[in-house]
Formats: sequence, C-alpha cells, structure tokens
Amino acid sequence: MDEYIGTLENIIENSGRGLIYIDERGIIKAYSRIARKVTGIILESDKVHEGGVISDGDIVVIADNMIGNDDDIKPEDLEYIGIKDRNISEGDALLAVGTYYSGGLSDINTGKKNGPDYKYASNYNPNGELVLRTVRKGLELEASIDFGKNNIRIAVNGDAYNMPYFEAIGHMVVLDGETGAIKFFQDRGYGYRREEIGKLLRGKAYLAKLTEGGPEKDRIIGTAYKDSIFGEEFVDLIEKLLASKKDEFYDGIFEIYRRGFYCNVIRCKQWCRYDGVYITIMDASSLAYLAEGRNKLIEQLEEYQRTKRQSHIRESIFEDSEGLSGSTPEILAVKQLAFRASKGRFSVLITGESGTGKTRLAREIHDLSGSSRPFVEVNCSAIPPNLFESELFGYVGGSFTGALAKGKTGYFEEANGGTIFLDEIGEIPLTSQVKLLQVLQSKKIYRVGSAKPIDVDVRVIAATNMDIKEALRAGKFRKDLYYRLNVFPIFIPPLRERKGDLRELTDLFLENACRESGVELKTLSESAYRRIMEHSWPGNVRELENVIMRAVALCEAPMIYDDYLALDEFDDVEKDELYEESSSLKDVMDSTEKDFILRTLERCGGNSSEAIKALGISKTAFYEKVKKYGI
Repeated sequence: MDEYIGTLENIIENSGRGLIYIDERGIIKAYSRIARKVTGIILESDKVHEGGVISDGDIVVIADNMIGNDDDIKPEDLEYIGIKDRNISEGDALLAVGTYYSGGLSDINTGKKNGPDYKYASNYNPNGELVLRTVRKGLELEASIDFGKNNIRIAVNGDAYNMPYFEAIGHMVVLDGETGAIKFFQDRGYGYRREEIGKLLRGKAYLAKLTEGGPEKDRIIGTAYKDSIFGEEFVDLIEKLLASKKDEFYDGIFEIYRRGFYCNVIRCKQWCRYDGVYITIMDASSLAYLAEGRNKLIEQLEEYQRTKRQSHIRESIFEDSEGLSGSTPEILAVKQLAFRASKGRFSVLITGESGTGKTRLAREIHDLSGSSRPFVEVNCSAIPPNLFESELFGYVGGSFTGALAKGKTGYFEEANGGTIFLDEIGEIPLTSQVKLLQVLQSKKIYRVGSAKPIDVDVRVIAATNMDIKEALRAGKFRKDLYYRLNVFPIFIPPLRERKGDLRELTDLFLENACRESGVELKTLSESAYRRIMEHSWPGNVRELENVIMRAVALCEAPMIYDDYLALDEFDDVEKDELYEESSSLKDVMDSTEKDFILRTLERCGGNSSEAIKALGISKTAFYEKVKKYGI
C-alpha cells in the first residue's frame, strides 16, 4: 500500500496539487508534501521559534484585516494588550502594538510610555493600505495591511514576517518583554495548529515552529480525520462520503484550517485498489492566476470571497443597490463611507466620472439616514445661469419679467428638513456660488425680490464629474465654497478600475431588463461575458446598464451572444446624450431597438431579407417591429 500511495502522491504533486488519502475507517493514510505545504503544516521559512506562551510584559504586535473572521478574537480580547475601545467591532481591520498582561487592563498598560499604539478601520480601507509604526524597547516595529495586494506584514527592525491572504488573516508577532527576542510569529497553518490570535491571548500555549525536516508528517499520519482536519462543511462531506456505498465526486472551494482551498474530493468504492476518500488540494488564492477570462471555478471563488467579506462587514448596507452593487474592495470602501455619511448632517461631496452612480449614491445616503423627509434633486447643468438664484431660493411675485404672480418656492425650501442634492455643482456660476455659500453658512435664504429671511435646515450633498481642483486653480470655483461642501468627500472609482464587479452588475441589469420588458430571464454566453470584461466602459455603470437593455431588446433567443453587445456604437456617442436619465427603461429599449434596425437596414442596402438574417429574428417579428416604429 505504501508504494501505491507513494506513486499516487508523485503523480498528483506533479500537477501542482497535494494529496490527502483517508481510508474506509476514517484514518489519514497519506498527507503529501504539497498538501502539508499549502495548509501550512510545514513551513518553508528558515525562521523558527520554541514553543511557549505569551507572558506578562511581552510586546504583542497584531495586524488583522478582519477582526472576528479567522482569528477567534472578540474586541474585548484586546484588553490583554491594553486596548479598550468600544468603537472597535468585528469586521474591522486592526493594527496594534501593546504590552501583554494576562489579567487584562493593568498599570503596565496605562502609562504613556507603555500604552498601546493602534489603528483600526473598516476592513476595506479607502486608501488601500493601513500602516502603523512605533518604537518599543529600542526596536523599530511596523505593521501594515495592503488591501490591494492582499498582504499583511509585521517587521521588527526591518526583518519582515509576511502573510499573504486569500480573504482574511490574523497575523501576530510576540517579542520577549525583557530581551526583545522573537518568541512567536504567526504563519500559514495557524488553523491547523489552533494558534489563532484570540486563543493565544487568552493563555493557550503555542507550538514550536520547526523546519521542513520536522516530524509534522508523522504527527498527522495515522490519526482520525476528525482530529486532524478542521472545517465543518469539509469534515461533514468526508463523513458523508465514507458512509456512501458508491463512487462519488465533489469539487469546489472549502474552508479548511480557517482558510480557503480548492479541492477535488473523490469517494472510491468500486474501481480503486484501496477503499476510502481521496482529496486533491490547492491553495484557493492561486486560482485567480490559472484561467483567462471567466469560468465556473472563478465564479465560485469570487462568490466564496464575497460571502465571507459580507458576513463580517459591520452593517449590511446597499444590499439592493443597483449602481453600487459589487464586492470589490473599491466599491465596499465607498459603501462604508456612505454609511458613515448617512449618520450625520454634514455636507458631502461626491466625485467620479459620468455614469458611476453619483445620483444613486446620494439618494441612498439620504435613505440610509432613516429619513422620511424630502429629497430634492437639482441638476445644476440644466439651469440657465440667469435663473440659478430664483430656482434655488425661489422668488416673490412680480420680482422680474416673466415671474409668476404668486411667486415660486425654491429648491432649498422644498428640501427643508431633508436633503438637497446638487448634481454637477461645478456648473453653478460664480455669482450664484457666493449666494450658495452664504446660505450654507447662515442656514437662511432670501427669495429673489424679498428682504425677508427664511430659515432652512437642509443637508447638502453635491456631486461633480469635473476635476474640481483644476476648477479651483482656474478660478472657476470658489475655494471657500469648496471647503464648505467638501466636509465629507466620497470618490466613486470608474468601472474599469473595479472590473471584479462587472459580473454581478451585468447579472443584475440583465434580470431587471428582462423583468421590465416582460420576457423570461435570459442568460449571457461566456463570449459575451468575456467581451464585457475586456471593454473599458467609458460610460461606466450607466453604459453597462444600457448595453444590457439593448441586448435584451434585440435578442429573442434565451442566450445572448456577444454579437448583441453594441459596445463600439455606444463608444462613438456622447455619453450624456446616450444615457438621458429622465428616459424610462421602455423608452430607452424602444429607442435602441429602432436605431439598431435602422442601422442594420442601412448596412444591408435596404434589403429586408438580408436585414432579417443579420438581425437573427423571424420575418414576422421583423415586420411587426417595422410597423411598430414606423420604419
């Protein structure tokens, strides 16, 4: 048997995967080198340390990108290193350096010299990186989380301990309180060794870290799988397969030792020489580099990441948002900022390219505040310069030629007690900018033609797609107004910088377009998805939505192929003309369908038969559409 399993290990490992074999009695008979390597049972680093416990006075450095995920930490556990901050919650990212005391908070943590240093933020930091630097006992300590590169780093006098992560990791280094020597460092396999940060802070002993030549293989071979493999869903699957009387096969992303792995799990009952469960395993973090384009496995990987991320975000927000759907770090940062903005009444300035969803974000900030008060949207670019003041602040009857005799209420009065959204704020003339600044400072308006002040309590959210700082330098926008509006800035990144959200947005818009047009839900071919992924999306989310609308309108088959994605035509049209927000979904779909039929007829020289063939629709459907649109 040993020779047979050894040969099988070599075959599997030559494909870059590890092998685990569990016999019919549930005993681990094989755990190959790659399997031990990817799960962290053996370490590749030449760094070692003896076993022990964290002792009073030791210096503890923690870098954790998601408290409460895989670290077994509760916020109250941080009191062991002197941190008692009620604002820190599960799901936050944390960098901390503190002096350990087994009894929790004590005098050794209260002095300024020995007090903890720490930073925390939502687990997807808007700046992409969180860094903490400090000095303890003459040692230069640094902890950082790079959210873009998925790497956590702790350095002691420049000697780095790196932990790349798939979706979450709690990293820790412990220094002897007297000598400053490294007592403990976290590494892959902490789940297997059951050395999560929370457990060690609460007094659990940690094992010695040995080189690859250590006896870790012997420790796991011959043990029951339930004693050596951790991960509830994975263990349940093994148990189910061992009880099965037939050959079975499963593959997918499984959490083992608190980390994600891609596994093929095979129950051999009839065709294999040795009965049992055979598992091939590879680190899920490497899967993103294995395939070009999209496939079922990558979808599953992203769904696993999305589920894990969302389960540890402090508040569940924007679950039904269309323009802000997505799970990339970039869009999650926007959602977290928006949630915080909704809890205050300060001014918010939203920036981003046209079509990124600034209007939707403003609306949802207002809705998240729990307010049933008014939300008034003002498109500043649509107001003639000479009418800005009368539109924003209203006017009394007869105040100017053409004025209504009874006067008019302005947008600020309509929004009193609620929110006014000033879209394209950069289009306000300089003369009107002065009046707007006065209103924001005094919270009083004057109707045009009146000297009587009117008190207004309005929360202002402004948005622009222009380079506002360039407008400041050019003198086209007042600095004092900018500083008054830019109390809480939020930048929405363009879609080309968060392509990981494309699939989710596409599926959402596809479902909406099918429902609105009254047809059964269609699906997109993989070639269509690939083309969507390759496109630069200059019109951002709005362009994507309209491309999908058009495809649904044109395609009568249940499967939409890439031929129906008129991306090049969309690129040639001015975005502001293409995505008129006042249009209804039906208007847009009818307009795009009519336009496409006309273009096809023109390309076919007016030959109806050729056009029908090019459009891929029936003759009856073609003439019904010709009649409908008066072509």
